This record gives sequence, structure tokens and C-alpha cells, in this order.
Amino acid sequence: MLHSASKRILTGLGYRMVRVSEYEDQVRREAKRQQLQTISYDATLDGSLLAEEYGFLRELVQQANALPGPLIEIGTLFGRTTAKMALWKDPQKKIYTIDDYSWNPWRLSPQMHYQLTELVLQYLVDAGHVIQVRAAKDEWLAQYAGPPPALVFCDADHSYEATRSDIQLSLRAGAQLICGHDYSAEHPGVIQAVEECGGLQARTASLWLLRTR
Repeated sequence: MLHSASKRILTGLGYRMVRVSEYEDQVRREAKRQQLQTISYDATLDGSLLAEEYGFLRELVQQANALPGPLIEIGTLFGRTTAKMALWKDPQKKIYTIDDYSWNPWRLSPQMHYQLTELVLQYLVDAGHVIQVRAAKDEWLAQYAGPPPALVFCDADHSYEATRSDIQLSLRAGAQLICGHDYSAEHPGVIQAVEECGGLQARTASLWLLRTR
């Protein structure tokens, strides 16, 4: 009786009595919502390029089609740009896409990240268009002994040291076209490395082409 009377009084004053378990359920649901919000899809974080950058990269791949050697992508992430490059390339050319899967914006474990990207690229790999390589990029490039690449696209670590290393190892491999992403004020290390290694031949938004001749 006392509990019922108290409930009527509180309800009349605009309050609602809830069980502790119900409150805990609400807290858990909100925590889950916040967690999902932090890992939800963000197109700016999945390695995507702007539309005009994709257009420029397509032009570069088409130029590379007239050159001997494979295409090399440094930084696969989820394989979105890999798939686009596969559409633009000559059917006889191979794309090597290199990543150690140590970082992704969705906080997946390295193994889950690799397996997800493997599923994205499965058809292209099975059809012989793409070779998905799980390796540290510097080690792989340093050991590369294939034909001089027609094109190397750098889009992994955007620090000065990493970008400079990508460019130097690509030059050592004999790459005929070297390009990359994030030549912008947000990534001053990319700008510094590109300028020190030959400078810009061309740029669209933040997608750069190195002057190699």
C-alpha cells in the first residue's frame, strides 16, 4: 500500500519510478550506441579519394597501361582504390597491393582487417588481376625483384620518413610513374618528402605525381 501510494504521489508530480535493472539496461544500450557510433562508417577515413582525385589516378593508370611492368599500391586498407585501379588497368597487367594491416579506422584486429579486405578483393585475386600481399611495405619493396613497375601509388603512412622511404624504394625498383595521396597542409611530411625527392610534376587536389625525369 505504502509503495503504491508513494508511486501515485511521485507520478502525480511528474516522476517515473524505474527498477534498477531497467536503468542499467538503458545505460548499457546507450553505451552500446556510443560504441557503435565511434566505429561507424566514415567515408573520409576508409582510404577513399575525392572524385577529382580518382579521375587523375585513372589517367595515371591509363598512362601506365602503355608502359611495361606491374602496378604497385602501397597501402591497401579495405581495397576500394585497388578495385578501381583494377577496372582501369590493362587486363594483362597485375596489381600488387601491399599492407601489413596494422591500422584501420574501424578498430578491427589485424586478422579481421586482413580477412575483410581479402573478401572485398577475392574476385580480383581469383581472376588474377590483383595480388594481395600482407607484409611490411619497406621490407617488401626492398626485396622486390620483378620488372620495373609501370606505376607505384603511395597511400599508407603519410609521415615524412615513410613517404620518403616509399619514394626512394620505388625509384630503386625502377618505377616509371610514382604518385600518392595526401599532398596537403594536413600532411606536411608528404609535401617535404615529395619536394626533396624530385618535386611535383602534377597534382590534383591532394593526389600528387612525382617528377622523375
